Amino acid sequence: MSARPFDGTAGAERWGWRSLLGVLLVPVAVAGLLAWALAAPSEDLDRVTAAVVNADDPVKVDGQLVPLGREFAGRLIGGQAGTGAPDDPGPDATASPAPSGPNFTWILTNESDAKTGLDAGTYAAIVRIPPSFSADATSLSGPAKDAVAATIHVTTTPATAFLDPALTDVVVEAAVASLNEQLTARYLANVYDGFNQIQSSVAQAADGAAQLASGAGSLADGAGELADGADELAAGLDSLDAGAAALAAGLARLATSVQALPGETARLAAGAAEVAAALDAEAVALGAGVGDVSAFVDDLCARPRQPGCARGTALVGRLRAAQQQVDALAAGADQVAAGNAELAAGMLGLVDGVDRSASGGEEVASGAADSAAGGASVAEGAGSVDSGAESVDEGASQLSDGLAEAADQIPTYSTKDITTLSRVAARPVSAAVALAPDGVVSVPLFAVAGLWVGGIVLALARRAVPRRRLMTAASTASIAGGSVRSAALVGLAQGALVGVVVVGFVDAGAGARLAFVAGALGIGTVFGIANVGLAAALGGLGRLLAVVVGVVTLAVGTSSTVPAALSGSIVLLPTDAGRRLLGATLGYGPGAGAVAALVVVAAVGTALVVAGVTRRRTVA
Repeated sequence: MSARPFDGTAGAERWGWRSLLGVLLVPVAVAGLLAWALAAPSEDLDRVTAAVVNADDPVKVDGQLVPLGREFAGRLIGGQAGTGAPDDPGPDATASPAPSGPNFTWILTNESDAKTGLDAGTYAAIVRIPPSFSADATSLSGPAKDAVAATIHVTTTPATAFLDPALTDVVVEAAVASLNEQLTARYLANVYDGFNQIQSSVAQAADGAAQLASGAGSLADGAGELADGADELAAGLDSLDAGAAALAAGLARLATSVQALPGETARLAAGAAEVAAALDAEAVALGAGVGDVSAFVDDLCARPRQPGCARGTALVGRLRAAQQQVDALAAGADQVAAGNAELAAGMLGLVDGVDRSASGGEEVASGAADSAAGGASVAEGAGSVDSGAESVDEGASQLSDGLAEAADQIPTYSTKDITTLSRVAARPVSAAVALAPDGVVSVPLFAVAGLWVGGIVLALARRAVPRRRLMTAASTASIAGGSVRSAALVGLAQGALVGVVVVGFVDAGAGARLAFVAGALGIGTVFGIANVGLAAALGGLGRLLAVVVGVVTLAVGTSSTVPAALSGSIVLLPTDAGRRLLGATLGYGPGAGAVAALVVVAAVGTALVVAGVTRRRTVA
């Protein structure tokens, strides 16, 4: 009787060396190829070639040429794998850091070559930088109404792999983010420098306000002194008014009393003239008498022995002395007469001057009264000035204090602070991602998938229920035990080979790698038993279920965006336990639960083999 395909009795009853070799190499090939191709996919971006077309027209900002299109192209082609960067970017190129990490192989070319290469599949994408790129990107420096976002255009083609557009988007976005960070940092640096200028201006205004307050204080003091002086002036002007009034009254009385002086002085001059004339006549007469007496005495003394000579001589002496006094008196009288005549002549002017003084005194009195009234007004105004100056002083002090407080509250930044704040503000939220070492995430998935496929091939290559022993006297347990033992040994060998091959793709220590290989040994053993059990108990359906388990494992392990029905069912599959065990051997997550789950899977697989053997030894 021939076995049907995918039946529990299909396959050879004994291992041939070719069958055994194929069973061992299939899981190694599956796990090894997956690990080799996908363990670190981001390291192979240089296999993708893309084109850059730069049509940008550089602009000048504050007199400096800014070629942002060339700078952006440099960011794209300047990575580790960038081979299309020009040797000399030109004197007007803006220095920029190259992107870190792997990158596409970018070719800087023209529009025609880029389109031809895209259509032929030579280029996975084209990045076009429009002519207005620099102008748009620097529009933040101009009026707000003119600010626009700069745009680059990315074109992909279906002629390349389906992941190429997504990879292109990631690489281009990284370059855009880097340029955005630099542009934002430049903008914020100008903002923070403006803060410094504002703070300096406010500080200068505060100093000016302090000087104003000081000047206002001096003004207030001067206004107070002015008010005091104005009060004194008003008081003095009041006294002046009273004195001027008294002066005017006195001058009026004086004018009245001097009206008779011209006549009196005229009469006095006439009398003085008469006295002077009389004295002159007496002096002449006296002179004549003295001459006669002198002649008589001379004649007397000429006679000898005249007793009256001495007395006559003495008398002549006295007469001559009297004559001199009379002459002097006559001369004085003449002078008095002349003076009185002059006094009489000038008295009219004196009286007229007194009259005018009386009139001026009245005017002075009237002006002094007006000055007293004005002085009172000045005193009142000075008081107002004093009050206003005090208000100005108080207001200037408050302004100075307010400006000083405002200057203190406005932050200032050093050049280093501006650089730091600009960098932080350009990217206020950063992600510090602690990535797992290479292969730690992917290799356990690939190893489990390979071992599960190996278990499927194992169940296909050797009969899960050996037909030759079904009709013998061997017990069901013995037959099932032999099948389980064979699957376990082959699965153990698969686990050893897979573990040794793929552990080299894991960035881990020697102890972790040894534990990984040990875990692969156990997982290979369990998966062999599980697949033989599915085939023995369910036949073709069991093998189909095994394939479904493998596909779900790969789908869920590759992406977290799978439907909830798949992601929710993964915990029920033996492959999930195997993956968790290998992760635990590398130091990620606990492994005790995974070991227990694998023990349960091995027990269930053994039970399925026993059930398959029992069902096929039963005759209806």
